[in-house]
Amino acid sequence: MPHRDTTKTTGQVVDFAQVREQKLEEKRRKYERILFKHLFSVYTVMGRSKIMPVEMIDVSEAGCAFQIPFDPKTPWPNDADQAVPLRLYFTQDTYLEILVRVQNSRPCITDKGRFTRYGCTVDASTASYPAYQQFVGFLKMYGEMAHRDMGDVSVFYV
Repeated sequence: MPHRDTTKTTGQVVDFAQVREQKLEEKRRKYERILFKHLFSVYTVMGRSKIMPVEMIDVSEAGCAFQIPFDPKTPWPNDADQAVPLRLYFTQDTYLEILVRVQNSRPCITDKGRFTRYGCTVDASTASYPAYQQFVGFLKMYGEMAHRDMGDVSVFYV
């Protein structure tokens, strides 16, 4: 008599495309954060002559998330309906400016301290938006195609 599998199944179907998409999204976010922390800086303009660093958390074509250190004396932004300029610095003296509108904010505590995290929409009507859109597209592709350097190849300088 043939052996029958008598284990119970949950009847749940695994969608491999969805699982793959989740893995790619996790990888993309990991590479975004590496880029945000080590390769470029983001600042916001406060008033007319002061800029403040912000820590970028996530980007998409439609929006972004960033955080700033919590300061109860200086709630920011003061006017929730105003456009907030963000400068994305790719070198020490050049930047791409995008305008965002804060949609939500929430307190956030990390190992680095207490922050306020903002979720924003990006203004697609600005002249710089196509460049921002291409940047986001690059990050998505980079996250999918990037390989981790395992140190398995020697570098020779000529």
